[in-house]
Amino acid sequence: MKAELTATIVGGLLKPDQQLALPDQTRVKLTVETISPAPDAAAWDALKARLEKWPVHGGGKQFTRDELHERR
Repeated sequence: MKAELTATIVGGLLKPDQQLALPDQTRVKLTVETISPAPDAAAWDALKARLEKWPVHGGGKQFTRDELHERR
């Protein structure tokens, strides 16, 4: 059987994102490739600072609870 799947490393162990159709104790050959780099902390900090300085406001009408949850 040959399959391509994604997994997450948890506590140093690979945890598949979906169940594998293999019995326990089956030996497999793995090739590991990262699928996305870790987010850049400096970029997130710059974005947070910008949002604090220039917050995003909807500027629209503030609806009441009754308007949001229309009763029939």
